[in-house]
Parts: sequence; structure tokens; C-alpha cells
Amino acid sequence: MTEPPAHPTRLLRWVVVLARWSLGLMLALGLVLTLAWGTLHGWIVPRIGEYRALIEARAGQALGLPVRLGAISARTEGLIPTFELGDVVLLDAKGRQALRLPQVVVAISPRSLLSRGFEQLFIQGPQVDVRRTADGHIWVAGLDVSAAGEGSGAADWLFAQPEVVVR
Repeated sequence: MTEPPAHPTRLLRWVVVLARWSLGLMLALGLVLTLAWGTLHGWIVPRIGEYRALIEARAGQALGLPVRLGAISARTEGLIPTFELGDVVLLDAKGRQALRLPQVVVAISPRSLLSRGFEQLFIQGPQVDVRRTADGHIWVAGLDVSAAGEGSGAADWLFAQPEVVVR
């Protein structure tokens, strides 16, 4: 006599369903990331100059001071796009030049985008204005760095980048 085939248990069925859903979610996430990366390379990189005013505005909002970009260009070398900024100027609250960066080159990767940073940051020839006011406050590049117990968000962000070169 032959015995009827054993039926999978309820737990095994749930494992199979969960595995199918997980695979589907991973494929969907991969597709979304591929589309985002393709949009970056095919749409944003070739048209980066059109976004100059938006980039200035966002940088100014993040720092709390006006930012001016002299030039911006981008190129793609493999999977990692590189952006070059020329004559970046940060103005202090009185409209004086507090920081001037003649050349900034940044490279981004999917990992750096998730952490809202850059893969590589190269700064050539920075000119920084450092002031000490009569009340003892120290201002570096138009930002007050002497606040008791508070760190500078800009400095924290800069030192959190994986690779920074200042020449």
C-alpha cells in the first residue's frame, strides 16, 4: 500500500508566502533605486546648471546664511557622478564674504545619498574669515562657534563625511 503524500504544515505555507513577499519587495526596491539612479545620471547630471538657484537656496537654508555659487558642472564616470562647484561664497549676517571656496569637487554614491552627505569632498584653496567679537563670541565663516555646549551643525556634518580633502 502506498501512503498519501504529506501536506505541508501551516507554518511552512506561511514561510513560503513570506519568502515570496520578501523577494517581491526586494525586487521593487531594486527597481526604485535603479530608476532613481538613472534619473540622477540621465536627467540631473546633464542639466545641473539649471538647478544652481535651487542649490544656493537649499544651502542657504541649511546654513542660515546666504550662499552664492559662481559655477556648477557635473560629469559621470561610471556609477558615481562628480559635481564641481566654482567660486562658492558664504556671506555673513552683514553681507560680508565669510568663506570663499574657489573650487569644490564632490562625488556622491547611493550610500552617501541615504546619509545625506557625499562620498568624497575635495576643497581647493579655502579662504575663511575668523572673527572674535567684543562679547567673546567666535565667528568662523559667518557661523557662531562659541555657543556654550552647542556644536555647529555645519562642522558636525563636515566631519561626518567619509572622505574630506582640504588643500
